[in-house]
Amino acid sequence: MMMEQFKQKYVEEVNDLLNDLEDTVLKLETDPSSQEGINQVFRVMHTIKGTAGMYDFKIVEKITHDVESIYGKIRDSSSAVSSSVSTLTLDCVDLIRRLLNNGEESQQEDVAVFFAKLQAVSSSNQQDNSTLEVQAEGFNQNAQNSEAVTYYVIFEPFADINDRGVNISGILSDIDSAGDGVIIPRFRSGESDKYNTYWEAIFSSTKPLEELNEIFLFVEDESRIVKIADRDLMKNSDFIAEVSRLQELEQNYIDTQQLIEFANNLFEQKPVEKVVEEPKHDVSAEEKIINRAVETADTKTSSIKVDSDKLDELMNLVSELVTTKAEMMLLLGKYNIPELSNLCEKVDRLSNRFKDNALSIRLVPIESMMLRFQRLVRDLSAELGKKIDFITEGTDTELDKTIIDNLSVPLMHIIRNSVDHGIESKERRLALKKPEHGVIKFTAFYSGNNVFIQVQDDGAGMDPEELRKKAIEKGFLKPSDNPTKRQLYELIFQPGFSTATKINSISGRGVGMDVVKQNIVKLRGEIEVDSEVDLGTITTIKLPFTLSIIDTLLVSIEKTLLLIPVYMIDSCTQISRRQLERDNGRFNYEDEPTTIIDLRKELEFKGKPPRQENVVIVRYKDMYVGLIVDRIVGEHQAVLKSLGKYFANQEYISGGSILGDGSIALVLDVNKLIKQMEKSDKKI
Repeated sequence: MMMEQFKQKYVEEVNDLLNDLEDTVLKLETDPSSQEGINQVFRVMHTIKGTAGMYDFKIVEKITHDVESIYGKIRDSSSAVSSSVSTLTLDCVDLIRRLLNNGEESQQEDVAVFFAKLQAVSSSNQQDNSTLEVQAEGFNQNAQNSEAVTYYVIFEPFADINDRGVNISGILSDIDSAGDGVIIPRFRSGESDKYNTYWEAIFSSTKPLEELNEIFLFVEDESRIVKIADRDLMKNSDFIAEVSRLQELEQNYIDTQQLIEFANNLFEQKPVEKVVEEPKHDVSAEEKIINRAVETADTKTSSIKVDSDKLDELMNLVSELVTTKAEMMLLLGKYNIPELSNLCEKVDRLSNRFKDNALSIRLVPIESMMLRFQRLVRDLSAELGKKIDFITEGTDTELDKTIIDNLSVPLMHIIRNSVDHGIESKERRLALKKPEHGVIKFTAFYSGNNVFIQVQDDGAGMDPEELRKKAIEKGFLKPSDNPTKRQLYELIFQPGFSTATKINSISGRGVGMDVVKQNIVKLRGEIEVDSEVDLGTITTIKLPFTLSIIDTLLVSIEKTLLLIPVYMIDSCTQISRRQLERDNGRFNYEDEPTTIIDLRKELEFKGKPPRQENVVIVRYKDMYVGLIVDRIVGEHQAVLKSLGKYFANQEYISGGSILGDGSIALVLDVNKLIKQMEKSDKKI
C-alpha cells in the first residue's frame, strides 16, 4: 500500500515535469540553440529516468534514456535542436503521459510507432562521422571497445528505506547488470537507524562513473562508489584472492585503501588517487538529517500541493460560517444586546477575512492553461500548413479553480476556430499584403468583480452578409428578417451552425461554439463575438471572480426574496406606479431613455403592487436596464446552492441561498431575463 502511494506521487511529479518540459521544447522552437533549454530537457529526461525503473515503468525508463542521449549529443556538439527533434520530444511527452496514466501494457502499438520515429530522427541527425546512436532495444549505449574500470561499492540503507518506497532488489539488480563482479551481503545488529542487511560489491564496468551514480540517485547518503583500478581486474585470480582475504577479516567493511594499493602493485600502473573520505558508517542517520537540514536552511517552501477535495471541504465550512454569521447578526438586530454587538462585529471581520483567504487559496492563475493552448496552436498550424504566433498577456490573472477546470474546453474551441477559420493560408495573407505569420492573442484582465478573457486573431474575420445567407440557407433566419450585426454574430453559437465550407478533422460539423456558450453560461458568464472582414475576430468572455460566495442585493416581491449580484448593479432609485404607466415602462437614467422590466409582471406575481416602486439599475452589455421590485432589503453575502435536478431548469432562477433566519432567497439570472426580453416583441 505504501509503495502504491509513492508510485502515485511519482506519477503526479512526472506529470508536472512533463508540463515544464513541454513549455521548454516550445521555447526551444523559437531559439533552437539555447543551451539553457537543451540542458533543461536533458535534466528532465534524466530525472524521470532515474526513478522510472524503481516503479517498474521500464518503457518510460528506456524512452527517456534514448531521448536523453539525443540531447546529450546535441549538448556536447553545441548544435541546435532541429524541428524533427522538437517534434519527437513532444511526442515523447505525450507517450509518457499515456504510459504513466493508462499503463504500459495498453500502449504497445504507440511505443512501436514512437521508436520507429526515434530511429528515423537518429539517422537524419548525423554530424561529422558520428551518428546520434539510439538503441531502441536496449539501455547500454557504451562503445564495445571501451576499457573496463574496477569499482568497489558499499550500499548500507537506513532502517526506513522500505517506508520510503525504495526498491532494494531493484538497486541490487542494477548493480549486478552494471558489469561483471560479485555482490557480498553483510549483516548487522544493534544499530536501530540502519537496515539489518547491507551490501558490498566488487565489479568491473565500461559504464562511466556518472551513469553508475544514477543507480544510487535516491540513496546517495546510503551508498559510496570507489574506483579501484583503471582496468578490468575481475578476471585476475590474484586480485580475486585478495578480495576474498579482505572480506574474511573480522571487519565490517573491505579496506579499499589496501585493495587500491594491491591493484597498483599488481600491475605497476600509475597509482589511482587514494580516497581519504571518512567511512559513511561513522555518521549516524540523525547527523545526516541534521546536516541536510543545515544545508537547506535558507530554502523556504513557497507552495504546497493540496488535494482539491480538501479545498472543496474548506469552502463548505466557510459557507457554513457565513450562514452562521448571518444568523448571529439577525439575533443581534432582534434583541439589541450591547455586549453581543462587539462580539458580532469581531466575528463578522474574522469571517470576512476567513472567506477571503479561503477563496484566495482556490485561485489558480490562467497561466496554468496556457501550455496546452500553445501546444494546440503549434500542432494545428503545422497540420494546416500555417505560420501562427501565439501571444499571451495577463496570464497571471487568477480565477477560482472550478472555473479554470471548466474553462479549458471552451477556450480550446475558440482558439481552434481562430487557427482553422480565422488565420488565412500563407498565399492568401501575402495576397492581402499581410505578414506571413498570423497572430492569435490571448488576453486576460480584471474589471471590477469580473475577469475578462479575450481571444483575438488578425485573420479573415466574418462577413455579416455571408452569415445571414448561411443562416437563411440552414433555416435559422427567414429571408424577410433584418437582424443586427450583433444578432448575426450570435448565430455562431446556435447548434448546427457552421461557417466552414468543408468538413475536416478540426471543424465543420456545426458543433463546438454552442458547447462553448453552454459551458460559459454554466459558469454564470457571458460571451460575445465581434469581427471585421480581413481584419480579424475578437471573442470576449466575461466571468465572475468565483462561483461559491458572491455579494448580492436582497430584494423582495410580495413574500418572495430574490438576490441580484452586486457586480451587475449600478444604482437604485424609486419611481411611482403612476409615472411608470404614464411613460409606458420607460424612464430616463443619466439622461438616457432606459427600459424597465417589471419583475412582478414577468415572474407572474398576483398581488397588488405598491404605489412607490423600487428600481434596481443593472448594467447589461453597453446599456442600462431597470428592474422593478417591491422592496430593497439590503446587501447579502450569498452562499450559492444548487436548486437540485428537479428545479434545475427554472427560466430566470440560477440558484438559491439560505438566509440567517433559515428562509430561502432565489438568485435572479439577470442576463437570461434581459436576453429573453430582447427576443420577445419588447425592445430592450
